[in-house]
Amino acid sequence: MTLQVPQKETVAQFESYLDLTDDVLPWLQLSTEPEPVRDQKLRLVTNGICRRAQNYIARPIAPLTYFKRFSGWPGANGAVINLPYYPVIEMIRVVEYRGQSGPYELKEQTPEHQYTESFQLEAMTGAVIRVFQGMIQRPWFPGSKNIEITWTAGFNPVPEDIRLATLEYIKKWWGGTQQGSRSVQPAGALGYTGEVGPDMAGVWGDLQRTLEFYGSQNMG
Repeated sequence: MTLQVPQKETVAQFESYLDLTDDVLPWLQLSTEPEPVRDQKLRLVTNGICRRAQNYIARPIAPLTYFKRFSGWPGANGAVINLPYYPVIEMIRVVEYRGQSGPYELKEQTPEHQYTESFQLEAMTGAVIRVFQGMIQRPWFPGSKNIEITWTAGFNPVPEDIRLATLEYIKKWWGGTQQGSRSVQPAGALGYTGEVGPDMAGVWGDLQRTLEFYGSQNMG
């Protein structure tokens, strides 16, 4: 079986999940006519806040495709590989290398569709479970970085509560830094009144609370 193998694993780099023209400008009640300097600043604010939000929960909100190699092993829980980014929108390809026997591409198994070489997916937690026909778990073939998985993670569409909280944060940030006084702002001027630290990652109150729901266990 001949398979095209990617040359390197995906580097985690989250993308913006808001569009400047369709989302941000109307929300700020600004003209959608091009204004290069203003739009450049707004794009920086939008992309920066969207990435901060995703860094805060350490997973994508905007759909993004990843490729990563994992090691198979026969020990306890050896049938499960936990993908680092989820919820999973689509499993694109799962390949298991078995030493000199070469690569085997696995298909997703459901009660309706069962295959000899297959896997099951828990999309909300990113767990990929190795199974064989009959829906019985089996350990992945042991090896170092011998399991290649390509998948798309994130949300499609982006949840409305995340969009709303992010747009409100962009509005407050823009108003406070580009439309208000340029004098020194006191702590909490952007709406966060708690202790500022690395765990906050610059995410303002309502957006932080919204993201914590999606970052909690079993919520993707």
